[in-house]
Amino acid sequence: MKEKKKTNWLNPETTAENEKLPRYVKWAWTSRGLSLAINVILIMQLTYYCTDMLGMAPLLVGTLLLASKIFDGVTDIFVGFIIDKTNSKLGKARPYEIFILLAWGFTIMLFSAPKMGTIGLSIYVFVLYTLINSICATFLNGGDAVYLARSIRSEKNRVSVMAFNGGIIMVFSIIISMLLPQLINGIGTTKEGWTIIALILGVPMAVIGILRFVFIKEVVSTASEQSEKKETISVKEGLRCIFKNKYIWILAGMGLTVSIITNIGSATQTYYFKYIIGNIGLATLVSLSGLVTPIVMIFFPVLSRKLGTIKLIRVGAVIGVIGYVIRTLGGSNLVMLTVGSLLAGIAVLPLSMMMSIYLIDCMDYGEWKTGTRVEGLMSSVNSFLGKLGSGIASGIVGLIMGLVGYDGTLAVQSTLVNTTIIALFNWLPLVMTICLLVLAVIYKLDKELPQIKKELQAKHNA
Repeated sequence: MKEKKKTNWLNPETTAENEKLPRYVKWAWTSRGLSLAINVILIMQLTYYCTDMLGMAPLLVGTLLLASKIFDGVTDIFVGFIIDKTNSKLGKARPYEIFILLAWGFTIMLFSAPKMGTIGLSIYVFVLYTLINSICATFLNGGDAVYLARSIRSEKNRVSVMAFNGGIIMVFSIIISMLLPQLINGIGTTKEGWTIIALILGVPMAVIGILRFVFIKEVVSTASEQSEKKETISVKEGLRCIFKNKYIWILAGMGLTVSIITNIGSATQTYYFKYIIGNIGLATLVSLSGLVTPIVMIFFPVLSRKLGTIKLIRVGAVIGVIGYVIRTLGGSNLVMLTVGSLLAGIAVLPLSMMMSIYLIDCMDYGEWKTGTRVEGLMSSVNSFLGKLGSGIASGIVGLIMGLVGYDGTLAVQSTLVNTTIIALFNWLPLVMTICLLVLAVIYKLDKELPQIKKELQAKHNA
């Protein structure tokens, strides 16, 4: 029976209607996403590592992280073009999964900075941070939706896999978010201790991260793919198609917003619990609220069928606004912080865990609108804005903290610094969640999609 399922999935003649996936596919698909998510959690501590362990000025750190994002705009376009042009024996996106190993290698190096002057440290941090984000993460994120579209035919199966993917990633992200403050509070008090933390996370996550490449094959051969082999699409033509696709820009805007919301919280949490709460270790208690999130993810496939995938974003954003209001009013009250964080976390779930589904919908709209299916470049637009959000989050923390006079060598900060930390941790994410809700309201592709898919299917059959 298992052999029959395996043959069905790998058989090129299998259709979306009769596709049956082996059970291991969900686990294998989740492996790389989990690895990269843990990498992002660790990278978001870079500002704290640089200011409090390396003694770098927060203004300098913020400037370096933001400057690194200049390269992302260039690399994302080229990576998207490279993926669109790739037609290897391994597939179009699968070969680039190897970058997860490089990402962790560079990350371990980043948190193992040697002793050197300010200029040397600046170059060291800038180069490694750029390699991780502008090269490794660009190839991984840029190929994610393309890989999914070419590995799983059925939209029902894609939603199921991504819901499972999101739930598992969330569980382990919460576990790491709970573990990391304890590691920082224990061995992360010295520069050498951060090297140990990077190794503890990096070595096993690198091994886990490569499992998707090993076990998931690209099996889909579409009419669009065949036409791509016959005609060459230039970068100019690809960009023209993207600029005509209004929904990819709205979706990318939502992705940018979610990235800022998620990463600004991660970047400021350590500061908040160190100076506002008075104990970094208590951040673990707030992270416990996220354990409810995987339960919500279980219901995603059902909710997406009943409400529609876009309404999930809108409902989540409303709940998130309520959560941030509670957290803001709660101040240092751990109960209100926990409840508020739980509700706030729901806002980012649909896009964080099912972005590839939304991207595939935008690809369908783009093909319907322009007659040309552009995949790699489209994924790269979203990837760039997502990473830009991460860079803005890290950069803005360093820049603003530097401007208000934060000094990592002091045990107690000024009133202005403490107010700024509160604003970055609570007020800014609240504003960004309201922006997410506005963008979700004007994103109406779900109403057009049924007719678009019907016309595309007729075109492919012809």
